[in-house]
Amino acid sequence: MSGRRGILALVVMATVSGAGAQEAAPPAPALTASPTSDAQAGATPVPAPDCSVRPLDADERDTLLRLAWRTLEGHLTHQPIKDADLESFNFTPCLTVRRGLFVTLKKGGTIRGLQGDIEPSRPLYQQVILFTRRAATRDPRFLPLTDADLGESLIEIEIIGARTRITGPSDLSLDGRGIFLEKWGRRALFLPAILAEQHWTPERILDELCAQASLPKGSWSQSARIELFATDKVSGPRPAGPPAAAPTPAAPVESPPQGPGVSPP
Repeated sequence: MSGRRGILALVVMATVSGAGAQEAAPPAPALTASPTSDAQAGATPVPAPDCSVRPLDADERDTLLRLAWRTLEGHLTHQPIKDADLESFNFTPCLTVRRGLFVTLKKGGTIRGLQGDIEPSRPLYQQVILFTRRAATRDPRFLPLTDADLGESLIEIEIIGARTRITGPSDLSLDGRGIFLEKWGRRALFLPAILAEQHWTPERILDELCAQASLPKGSWSQSARIELFATDKVSGPRPAGPPAAAPTPAAPVESPPQGPGVSPP
């Protein structure tokens, strides 16, 4: 694959295809009763982590990769992931916040599917389920994967991080980031790994984005929204062993009744 055709195979449209509107929504984890909050218990509440800037920890990354593989295997073997399957995963707060995300499926080092959305349109774990399924069988640029491809497949998940708006080529310093362009309702982007394989000038990068978005060459120079964005990548082959079990909330310990005038020990 070379030239314009090769570029087309690697660019990702930043919006979700309208054809996905009829696709079943990803399952949701079962909800459990929340324990008494810190505020209600009289303790100082712990501030929630800023999941948009904090990289995922090792356990969270393992959870996402296992979730993607369970989704892919189930999708290709006609045993789709269900609500009950999610009970074995430990979804931390940073795995349930809304994030933009792209899923790339590779076989033998060659891309076989790439789908996602730059916008934080769904909880992170749901984005993984949805775009793993779409990348496997609904990317029109590639032949759909089958269960025979599972043994040689690799999953790459790129979670969209900080986005910085720029005005033009003079501000275009990638430093391992991707780039997104939107104008007249048309959108296109290059993920960091795709740009790393090219040796384009800043002007060439913007012109290529315009071409992928079906915009005239050079139209980035007026009223276009151009953003650089960071990603947090999670990737790997099929994990071995069972996933880490979700923690079980500890049962409250009741203090023994105290009589009048008796101080607790």
